[in-house]
This record gives sequence, structure tokens and C-alpha cells, in this order.
Amino acid sequence: MCGFLVLLNEAARNRSPSLPDPCTALAHRGPDASGHLALAGPGRRAALHFRRLAVVDLDPRSGQPFGSPERGVLVYNGEVYNAPHLREVLRKRRVRFTTEGDTEVLYELLLQPDARRLLDQVDGMFAFALVLPDGRVRYGRDRLGVKPLYAAADAAGHLVALASEIEPLRAAGLTGGADPVAVAQGAMFLWTPPPRTGWQRVSAVPAGTVLSRRPPAYDEALTWWRAPVLAPATDIAAAVRASVARQMRADVMVGLLLSGGLDSTWLAVELLREGFTGPAFTARPRTVVSGTEPFEDDAPYAARVAHRLGLPLAWVDLDVDVLRRIPELVTTMELPFGDPAAVALIQLSGAARGQATVLLSGLGVEELFLGYERYQAVLLLQQLPAWTRPTLCAATLVPAPRRYRGRAEKFGRLLQLGARDWSWATQAYYSGREWAALSPLVGLDAITERHREVAGAVLDAGGTPLAALAECDRRLFLPGLNLLYGDRASMRASVELRVPFLGEQVVAAALGAAAEEQLRLGDGKARFRAASVASGVPQFVARRPKTGFGAPVRSLLREHGDRLWTEVRRSPLFDDLFDRRTADRLVAEHVHGRRDRGLAVFGLLCAAVWWERNAAGGAGRTAEVLSGYETAGAG
Repeated sequence: MCGFLVLLNEAARNRSPSLPDPCTALAHRGPDASGHLALAGPGRRAALHFRRLAVVDLDPRSGQPFGSPERGVLVYNGEVYNAPHLREVLRKRRVRFTTEGDTEVLYELLLQPDARRLLDQVDGMFAFALVLPDGRVRYGRDRLGVKPLYAAADAAGHLVALASEIEPLRAAGLTGGADPVAVAQGAMFLWTPPPRTGWQRVSAVPAGTVLSRRPPAYDEALTWWRAPVLAPATDIAAAVRASVARQMRADVMVGLLLSGGLDSTWLAVELLREGFTGPAFTARPRTVVSGTEPFEDDAPYAARVAHRLGLPLAWVDLDVDVLRRIPELVTTMELPFGDPAAVALIQLSGAARGQATVLLSGLGVEELFLGYERYQAVLLLQQLPAWTRPTLCAATLVPAPRRYRGRAEKFGRLLQLGARDWSWATQAYYSGREWAALSPLVGLDAITERHREVAGAVLDAGGTPLAALAECDRRLFLPGLNLLYGDRASMRASVELRVPFLGEQVVAAALGAAAEEQLRLGDGKARFRAASVASGVPQFVARRPKTGFGAPVRSLLREHGDRLWTEVRRSPLFDDLFDRRTADRLVAEHVHGRRDRGLAVFGLLCAAVWWERNAAGGAGRTAEVLSGYETAGAG
């Protein structure tokens, strides 16, 4: 796991040797070593900068940039889990290796005449850039976008830089201005759908794609490789077992994130089968969490699982005051973002760093095997005759018990929309009418365009609304939210996060069944759940309902929201982008208990910090207010 920056032409030429290391902003991604190489040819230049977190083959010979100007130079972030197999394939072609790492395997693979076919066989998470002797640049990401990669372009659309994070692009003055649409998406969804990033000249490189550009202009991007359709697999348990066995290999200590939920418990079961002896990290709140929050505490479940499996636990006491941690969250995520779940992983990763360099996580199961509640809603909607929808819509207007009020309101909104809009509406924190009042400058069509594009392609091809939602989640939600915060939160602490449930074998098992076969009404990810129990996951875990990270956002805002909002509402965000009076009403609804708007308000606080830092030209008053406020019992 590493970080890199590639500068091209003028961006590379303008770097003075006296300037600081342009990869300083990526030091957390690679504290173990750094490397730099300048390349030049007729009318072209490239500067490759790299930071290394040594995980596999700790020998300095596996450092980067890797290769030579005569053959090509590679910078690469990630892990190729089946590198031993691919190494043998290449050795049979008389390729001679000088290291034991996966970097050299990927490098030699990419230089083969049939490199595209060989890349089809890679099981791993990766983002790379390869500069060939003639100056061509090939760059891309793994199938699902586990590893990040960003491309900066100039005003004419010419590629000028590639980077693992956005901060080094900002430091080089290559990002352009803030993108209001992305900031609006961050408020609506609490994450930014790719390829937007928050900056007008920076985009996320598409997942599952390798692009190629030619010098000297680096203008036209040609698709050189696209992740192939996987052959369907039916045995989920065998796929999980093989993926865990591959991903636990490392030359450093490997740990487990254990919540006591279905996904992490299955990881624990399989790891123990493989002789796992590393630490298992479990979070518990440092202070008591309000009983009015819509989640259960994970800690008792994790303790019960650990006792059942004989697995020692390393407890991490979390500061659950996520309001005070918003500035840190915004800095770490870089993109417009507002999901408080990332705060827990930031703290877990920081606590784990002294004991493990690699952490295994259950991220990705919900999107692959359809575990979220929204899949249940869309499955029900597509089964309902159209004539029943007006009656049901009217029924949702009847006040529901507080616990179910938010779900009833969202389901009522879905009943009023067509299938092409269900994918974005299931993830939105505002109705269309509310959004029009809050955001007069950035309309609903602009922020939902990407969702409707992806969902529409599935529906136009004859797919079901549930299949359209699942495709949106795999292509947008998974890389834009969960994988983004998984990467940023762990790498901020110089820890590599691996996701065995997103290994190629498991993805093949997930996509080998239709969306409707993955779940039943009232039983999300039913197919996955059955396979986990057959593999040894205890029934008390399998029957446990899914809950989110236990951050008391709602109760914290009800207690402190009025005081904080008095200051936050002065943010230039509410002069430049959002309507201040509408935001006042939303906050008041939540603070006074009329509606649960906790996560929507949290998203506005995050957006205010982001806007002040990146569009208004300073650290901003909002960050200072949130970082410094005092609350009784905050730990």
C-alpha cells in the first residue's frame, strides 16, 4: 500500500529542485520509503514521485518508481493477492525476477504482449501509472475501485497529473476551483458520486478501467483495458475461504476489525481456520450512547463472538462526539463527505497502527449481496401493482411511530417517483421539494444525473429496478462512500485496509445470481447469510439485525445544535450555495424533535467546513467552532 504522484509536461517542468518533496502530502500513505524519477523525451516530460508502506517484500529493491526508462517505469498502489501464481506464469515465459514482491509481478505483466489478457487474471486492489519509453502513459484501477486514483487536467482537457489523493494536486495548483455540484451532492447523499471530486479540474479515474494517453499533448484518453465479465460462481463459502486465505498473506502483522456483525464474524471464522494469530480490534463507546439512537452497541456482540471463537480482543475506546471531529473528517476524506461512520474507522486505524500494519474488514458485502434496507423497499415496489401505489402513498402520510417515521416518509417519496429515480431517492436525505428550497443554484437534475444515467442503462436494457439499484451501488455508492472512507481513514494512520469480500472469487459468486435471488422480503443478503451459517457463523450473529456505526449524531445535535448552529449558519456556504433560512428550518425541526434530520444536519456542517477550506480560502470559522465546543461527558 502506497501513494504516488505523476506530473506531466509543464507540471513536471515547473518543479524546482529547491521545492519541498511534492509527495510530502502523501507521507501518511508511505512512511517507510520514498522515491523520485524524472523522465524526458522530445516535447515531453514526466516526474514520478512515490511513498511506500512496506507490506509485502520489505526489501528496498521492491521500492518505486520501479523499472527503467528503457523498458518503462511503474508507480503502483495496492496489492496483487495472486502474485505467486502470476509469477509462475511469467517465469514459464522466461521472465527473470529480482524481487519477491508483487510490484515486479505487475510490472512484468503489464509489459507482456498479451498484457490485457493477463490483467484479466489479476485478483487484487490496485491503482497504477506506467510511463512507457515512448512517453505513453497507461493508468487505471481495479474492478470495483478499492484503490483511489485521481486525474488532473488543464483547461483544454490535457492530462497534467495523476495522484493517489487530491492534496498533492492542490499543492501543485492543478485542481482548479471548487465544484458546487459535488458539494451539493455531498450534502444530499453525504458522499460524492464519482467521477466528481469537489474540484473542477480533478476527476476520479473510472474503476475497472485502464486508460492510455499519448505524448506530447496527453489529450485523448483511450480505453486500453476494461475489467471483464466474470464467469459465474455458485459456491459463496468456497469463494470466501479462498479470498481470505489470499488476503491474510503479508510480511507484516495482520489484524482484524471485528464488530460482532455477520460479515466480520465470518472473516474471523475463516481467519482462524487459516491459523490467524493477529490482533482483533473492537470498538466500544467511551461514553454512554443515548438509547434514542437507531442502532445497537456492537461491543456486547463482539465480546460474545470472541468468546465463542476463542479470539482475544483488543478494545478501542471511541470518542463518539463526532461533531467535534468534523474538521478532522473533512480533512481526511478530501472530497465533499458527511458520513459519521468514517470517524470510527479513523480512530480504530490509529489505535491499531502500533500492533498491525494490515487490517482485514468486512466492507463491501452489503453492496454485493444486497443487505441494505433500500433493497427491500425497491423489491417491494417492483412487486406492487401500479394501481396500489396512490393508496399506499396516502397511507404513508399518516403519522407513524417515531422509530419508523423516517422510513415511512422515504417510502412515500419512492411511491411518487418512477423506477429511474429510485436509485438516487433511496440514498437522498432530502425530498425534491426540500432540495429546491435549500439549493436554488444547484438543481436536482444536476446532482442526480449520474445515478439516473447508471440506473437508466440497466432499465433500458431490460433490467429490473432492483438490478438498477444494485448496479448504482456497485459503481457509485461503493467506491464513492465505503471504499473511499475505508482507504482514507486507514491510510491516514499508515495502515493498509484489505477487503476479502471484494476478492475476484467472491465478486464472481455475488454476480453469478440475479439481484432478486440475493434476498427475500424481510431478509437482506439472504443468500450470503445462509452460506455464512453453513460455514460456522453462530446463529445469534446471523439473526442480528444490521445497524450502522453507533455515533450519537441525533442526540448530540438535539442537545447542542442550537448553540452550534448560531455560529455555523454564518458560514459563506449559506451565502454562496445554500439558502440560509431553509437550513435554519431544517436544523430547528431536528433540534426541537419534530423530525429526525440528524444526518442531514451533520451533512450541512461537513459541507460548511469543506466550503470554507476549499472555496472560501481559509480554515474557516465553522471548523474552529466545532473543534472547540465543550459538551459534558464528551470523551
